[in-house]
Amino acid sequence: MFVSMHTSPVATPGSGDAGGMNVVEWNIATALARQGHDVTLVTRKSSPDDADSTEVGPEGAPGRITLVTLPAGPLAPLAKSEIDAHIDEFRAGLAGLEAPGIVHSHHWMSGVAALDVARGWRVPHVQSFHSVAALPGSPLSSGEPPESPARVPGERVTAQTSDAVVAISAAEAGTVVQRCGANPDRVHIVAPGVDRTQFFPRPGGVVGPDRDDPGYAVFAARLQPLKGPDLAMRALAHVEKWLRPRLVIAGDYSADFADYGRDLAALVGRLGLSEEVEFVGGQDRESLAELIRGARLMLVPSHSETFGLIALEAAASGVPVIAAAAGGLREAVVHGETGQLMDSRDPAEWGKAITHVLTTPGLHERMSVVAPIHARRFDWNHTATALVELYESLTSRAHAHPTSTQESSVTHPLLDDVRRVAIVHAHPDDETIATGALIAHLRERGVEVRVLTATRGERGEIVPGTFDVSDADALHHADDLDAERERELARALATLGVERAEFLGQGSARVAGLQERRYSDSGMRWVTPSVAGPALDSPDHAFSLSPVDEVAGDIAAWLESVRTDLVITYDELGGYGHPDHVRAREAVEIATRRLRLPLAEVFQAGHSERFGEGSIGEGVEWLDLTDKLGVVKRALGQHRTQLTVDGDDIVHVGGQREPITVRVGLREV
Repeated sequence: MFVSMHTSPVATPGSGDAGGMNVVEWNIATALARQGHDVTLVTRKSSPDDADSTEVGPEGAPGRITLVTLPAGPLAPLAKSEIDAHIDEFRAGLAGLEAPGIVHSHHWMSGVAALDVARGWRVPHVQSFHSVAALPGSPLSSGEPPESPARVPGERVTAQTSDAVVAISAAEAGTVVQRCGANPDRVHIVAPGVDRTQFFPRPGGVVGPDRDDPGYAVFAARLQPLKGPDLAMRALAHVEKWLRPRLVIAGDYSADFADYGRDLAALVGRLGLSEEVEFVGGQDRESLAELIRGARLMLVPSHSETFGLIALEAAASGVPVIAAAAGGLREAVVHGETGQLMDSRDPAEWGKAITHVLTTPGLHERMSVVAPIHARRFDWNHTATALVELYESLTSRAHAHPTSTQESSVTHPLLDDVRRVAIVHAHPDDETIATGALIAHLRERGVEVRVLTATRGERGEIVPGTFDVSDADALHHADDLDAERERELARALATLGVERAEFLGQGSARVAGLQERRYSDSGMRWVTPSVAGPALDSPDHAFSLSPVDEVAGDIAAWLESVRTDLVITYDELGGYGHPDHVRAREAVEIATRRLRLPLAEVFQAGHSERFGEGSIGEGVEWLDLTDKLGVVKRALGQHRTQLTVDGDDIVHVGGQREPITVRVGLREV
């Protein structure tokens, strides 16, 4: 099963949000069907006319391709930025389908929707991204701008918790490991193919430059800033008029970039290229192939590409490519042989490159001959075969070890038949320190985890050199530290696989009808050698000083909204006794009694050593989660202002060391 929520694999590339991903999905599905495999393509229903299920080919193949559309939001085309609001609806529809042998999600929204469904079906989940989002504020060269705040954490969750990640190039593989935190052992590079029955050289070869007819160059992509059509136009203006090819732009604007068309039209006028630039809109595959075949050059000035399939299709057509040396384009284009890679985005330099390829004796003709030879290395049948080998290895591993990918062999009676767990903590590093291994274990079992945090930990000390402030005391109440701690928590939870987290007093975590409120970190001082209390300068709205019924009311409102099967929080002593931990435990116990929800307290290994034998009591059952040490260390590393990871230890700001907890005890309260 291929899951493609935001765009249908049968949509015309270059129209709306359809692009290279659609080409890859459709061609792989076709190759798999020709090898005798049945493929189900699942996408969002975007029109009342969309059939629930229909066979879409290919004719004469031993396998079938079935297109299934699921209602999720309005039955109308939506901007990509609006579609992720309907992931839950899409997930529900997906769960109602018959379980396949494997689920392969394409793009982050599909993975977020399908991951838990695949776990419920007990089948492996494979993730392909096709593009990876740049972090907010990053240049376009870092990747595609995220269409919603959910994209970056969504990519991390799917990269880190899928059974395998399929990258289209070495460049993309590096990105999903370094930026998304994917386990390198689970990342597989499977190169795309090119349909050489559709993309082939013009009979007689590509015509060279002619003073009477300079021909045309092609830019083919969705029209958005990431793809750089403006650079293609500006480059053209730097080519002498006698040599200058016309520029044919094949592609449409998506709803999120509707205004960009006016910008490009205005630029054409300013450059004086009104007679030399032609917009032809999105093209079907046959028309695009014919358009490329007659071109002298293909221009691919993208800021970022995971591969750049259009460059490969141009090569198969015998058309030299001038492309940005960005991401996977370095693998699609052989510099000096099938085209030219550009490190610069200076239009004058691009103009020189166009002139160089068109006027250097024999160069254009040689590239036109070598390019199709290079393209023969890429074949959709080989792509499909490589994927089948991966799928079979995953399914055979799952059958041989049924708990290895879908459900950990480590079991606990409290967790039997639990599908959703709510975890409540006081500070934004407690989730990872106390329950990081448990969260990762639960996510691997297919359990949904929801996290509620009471404060931003803003009165905690700061690791030197991690936050640029001149007055640390003033920072205790500074909004910028709050924001940084929120970002750290979001990154850590994404690493652990948590999709939903909130802060107490805000959003759904407050009593209905009351204004949002912000609970503050109480700070801590030792009242006696073994009893802690809030700091002497704690504000009135400090968490441990807030009325326990008020706190419990906000927690109860959140628990009702997440509809959990089990609640987990600190033990009765609050772990090491921080007053905010103790207040969290008190309030959670009140809220769960009120709602009649099961409550479990969590213990960390070493608790009895710190507080004395017998301090825990009976009834605690322990989970040995040693296999989660790696992911817990990566999550802890996100809390850079609060702690440091040194080997298998946590080093706190004051220099105290403690082993990273991967042995966790649970006891029903």
